[in-house]
Amino acid sequence: MSRLNRFSRRKTANASWTDDMITIHMTTHKRLAAGLLDQAVSSVLTQDFQDFEFIVCDDASTDGTAAYLDAVAATDKRLKVFRNPRNVNSVAISLGRCMTASDPGRRWVSWMFDDCILLPGALRKLAAAVAGRDLGMIYGITEVRQPDGSAFRVGDLRPDEVRARIAASSVLVPNGGILIDRTVFDRIGWYDPSIVLRRSCDWDLFRRIIDAGTAFEVLPDVLMEEHGALQADSLRNAFTTTFDLMARFIAARDASGLRLSLANTTSMPIDWIPPAAWTPQDIGLMQFMFVEYFLSVGDLPRAFRWARSLEAHLPGGNLLRQNLLRSVSEGGNNGAMAAGAYAGIMLGAFRQHRERLGEA
Repeated sequence: MSRLNRFSRRKTANASWTDDMITIHMTTHKRLAAGLLDQAVSSVLTQDFQDFEFIVCDDASTDGTAAYLDAVAATDKRLKVFRNPRNVNSVAISLGRCMTASDPGRRWVSWMFDDCILLPGALRKLAAAVAGRDLGMIYGITEVRQPDGSAFRVGDLRPDEVRARIAASSVLVPNGGILIDRTVFDRIGWYDPSIVLRRSCDWDLFRRIIDAGTAFEVLPDVLMEEHGALQADSLRNAFTTTFDLMARFIAARDASGLRLSLANTTSMPIDWIPPAAWTPQDIGLMQFMFVEYFLSVGDLPRAFRWARSLEAHLPGGNLLRQNLLRSVSEGGNNGAMAAGAYAGIMLGAFRQHRERLGEA
């Protein structure tokens, strides 16, 4: 059955169909033992507004996540689960796969994260606010919990303030407790999966949505709690980047004319650097990010390739690195292990080099 026919049959068969039907997408990796995954999933499935599908991508977890999600899905058909065969450690890619798997008859797209809690009544408030209105996006406030027990709010500024400041700040629009009309993505594109933007690919997407003149509103209610800052392995705590570099990367990408359609962003090279007047320090930092990422997903050949590029930014004559490179050239199992060791050592050496130069 075609997507169009599925959509038409849904409208005809269900007299209560409205344009506030929602598809919610989440990617998760090894959050079960800490109790975070169960909190996140339960906070969605216990919402009093129930006209939604909940699509979860398990990013190759090894902690019982698969069995847990299967058990929940067996009792609640709104939950649909699929798994990445290998860990991709990319929100943009995993959520892109969720979007591809979603029901195109559901107009409103929302996201959830495995270190967040959707507060009671959140979906009902969002659905009521968009009913019968010509909006492209709406969101409420997210409270981001901090290690010292405090919290700061994301999403509490007026739309005019957000429009004026979005280019210079990545903490104005929350990535949950939000609804976006799926037609917006046809015009604006999807998340950019580039490694350089991993920390703030959501900011880049929201900036493009807002800069395009999309009509949006802000609800005054707190709709979500985020606990990512409390997790040592969250992107905010475990990935190297700078806001200035991300902003210049985005400007160079936009100038290049790169298409950010869903189809393109789920298949494009993620270690591409757009043409620009990059300094050696810029290039070195991006290459460092590539090594960091490819090591995190166990792709040793690509991690090794970018680690070799970092040699140009470091003082030469290091005996350990030279011996590891010789082992790599000899091939075999020792060569593969040497490639991984070399990439890891280059991460540490480059980080120390930046610290000595006052760049870190």
